[in-house]
Amino acid sequence: MSGFEFFFSLYGLVLGLSVVEIIGGVARLTHDAKGVRIGLLTPVLIAVLLTDLCGFWVTAYLLYNDRPLNYLIVVLSLFAASLYYLAAAIVLPRDLTEEPDLDAVYLRHRRLIMACIAIAGLVMFEVTPSLTPAGFAQRLAFWTNLSQSWQPLTFFACIGAIMLTRNKMVNLGLMVLMLSVNVASFLRLPSI
Repeated sequence: MSGFEFFFSLYGLVLGLSVVEIIGGVARLTHDAKGVRIGLLTPVLIAVLLTDLCGFWVTAYLLYNDRPLNYLIVVLSLFAASLYYLAAAIVLPRDLTEEPDLDAVYLRHRRLIMACIAIAGLVMFEVTPSLTPAGFAQRLAFWTNLSQSWQPLTFFACIGAIMLTRNKMVNLGLMVLMLSVNVASFLRLPSI
């Protein structure tokens, strides 16, 4: 087993648990939907999270499959994946009878969810690759080229705006933009 396979088994496991949290929540909702006001915010957030998790998985593979790994990279990656798990775990309530309005649940947890997504992304795809001088130079070149960096800039700007506003329609529009950015980003990724 290579160092990357060892690393990716742990990282992939935690990201996989994040997917299971979301899908498990949707399954609970399917079984107990009677009396639950679903709204639009939570379903769109679920789509954003699932597409972003796919991006996390693929991008981590592309970034780390041919690089040497060390303890710090593994710890930082586990931290980032754990933040994503936390975000995924609070999207849908455990007991839908106690919290039957999913828009209210979204509005209450949106800041924590968005903070987890933002910090996880920054740690995994900015801090960790920048630990070497070559990686730092590569990330700096990426951020100074707007033809490449417009997607994460837009994504992080949406996160910041979502954290600042409670307006449902504005939140919905920002998440649709995030979802669009995720899809556009995936279309630019090379095949694995």
